[in-house]
Amino acid sequence: MSRYVMLDGPDGCGKSSQARALCEWLDGQGARVLHVREPGSTPVGEALRQLLLAKTTGALLPLTEALLFSAARAQTVLAVVAPALQRGEVVVAERGYLSTLVYQALAFEPGLDFDWVLDLQRRVHGPTLPDVIFVLDVPPAVAAQRRRWRTDDRIEARGADYHDRVRAGFLRAAASEPRAVLIDAARPFAQVQDDLRRRISEALP
Repeated sequence: MSRYVMLDGPDGCGKSSQARALCEWLDGQGARVLHVREPGSTPVGEALRQLLLAKTTGALLPLTEALLFSAARAQTVLAVVAPALQRGEVVVAERGYLSTLVYQALAFEPGLDFDWVLDLQRRVHGPTLPDVIFVLDVPPAVAAQRRRWRTDDRIEARGADYHDRVRAGFLRAAASEPRAVLIDAARPFAQVQDDLRRRISEALP
C-alpha cells in the first residue's frame, strides 16, 4: 500500500539526513521508496530551487516566494509523487506545504494571509495529501550551530529574529494541522531516527 510521508521543520533541523536514513530503513523493510525534496525533484523544481535559494537572486516579495515554491511543489506532486503513490511506492518528502505557510505567511513581517496561503496549498496538492507530516523541532540556536559548517543560502541568511519566527511558526502550524506529528529533533540523531521509525510504524502499518 502506498504512503506519503513528509519531513519538515526549520533550516538545520536535520530533515535531509533523517529522510535519507528513513528511506534506507524503509527499503530494508521491503518497501519501494521514493525520496523527493522541495523545491526540486523535477527539472522545473530544481531550476526554481536554484533561483529561490541563491543569494544572487536578491530580495523577493513573500508573494513571489510563495508562488514560486508552490509552482515547484505542484510539479513535484503531480508529476512525481502522485504517480509513485499509484505504483504503490512509499514517498518520503523533504519539506512541504507547511514550509510555505510558515516561511511566507507566519515568519515574514508583514506576511501573507495565512488562510489564502492554505487555500493555495490545497489547490496545489489536490487529493494528493501526505498521510503524516513529521515536524522536526529544534531551537534556533541549535539549528544555527548545526549549519555552521556550510554556507547559508538566501533564506538561511536571514537574521536571528526571522528564524525565531520560523520556529514559532512551525509550532503553530503543527498544532493546527491534524496530519502533523511534532518531533524533538534537538536530541542525538539516532534517537530522532528511532522515534521516526516507531511513529511511522504506528502511523503507516
